[in-house]
Amino acid sequence: MGWKTAWLGSETRIRRRVDITLVSLGAGALALIGMSVDFVPAPALHGMHVTLLFLVIGVIGTAGLLRHRDRHGRMHVLLDKGFPKFLFFFCGMPVLLGFVSWCVLVKALPWAWTRAFGGEFRESHIMKTYYVSSRRTCEYRLEGGPMERAFPRYLCVSETFYHRHPEEQVPVVLVGRRSPFGASIVHIESGR
Repeated sequence: MGWKTAWLGSETRIRRRVDITLVSLGAGALALIGMSVDFVPAPALHGMHVTLLFLVIGVIGTAGLLRHRDRHGRMHVLLDKGFPKFLFFFCGMPVLLGFVSWCVLVKALPWAWTRAFGGEFRESHIMKTYYVSSRRTCEYRLEGGPMERAFPRYLCVSETFYHRHPEEQVPVVLVGRRSPFGASIVHIESGR
C-alpha cells in the first residue's frame, strides 16, 4: 500500500479526495488548537442552546457520512463489523463531530480572531487554586471566575504560584485580548 492509498484511499489521485483529506486534517488540527488554548467564549457562544446546535451539526454530519457510504456501496463494510460497532458509530459519531465542530467554530477560530484583532484587557477575579495529579494535563490549576463558562474550566498555573496560595481563594488579574467572540487569556498575575 502506497502513501496515496493510506492518505487518500486510492492510488489514483482524485482532486475531491485530496480536498476532503486536507479539510479533514485542517479541521483536526484546528480542533486540537481549540482544545489547548485559554479562551473564554462570549456568553452568546455558551450554554445549552450551543450544545444542542452542535449536536444537530454532528447528527447532520453523521447522516452525510452514512449517505456517502451508501451512495458508494460501502455501507456493508460498516454493517459487517457487527451491530455493537454500528451502534457505537451511530451514537458516538454525532457527539464526536459536534465536539470537533465546537472546538473549531467556538474556540479555535474565535481565539485566532481575538488574538489578531481583539483589544487588550485586564480583569480582576477571585479564583481558587487546586492540585490534581495528572500525566496528560497540568497539575496546578486555577478555577472559577470567567473559566466557569470555558472548556476546560481551569487555567494552568506554575507550581510556585500554587505553593504561594495552596487550595485557597486568591485574587488574580487576568491579562489578555478581548473581542465580541470572547476573551483570550495570555497571562495571569497575582492580585496581592
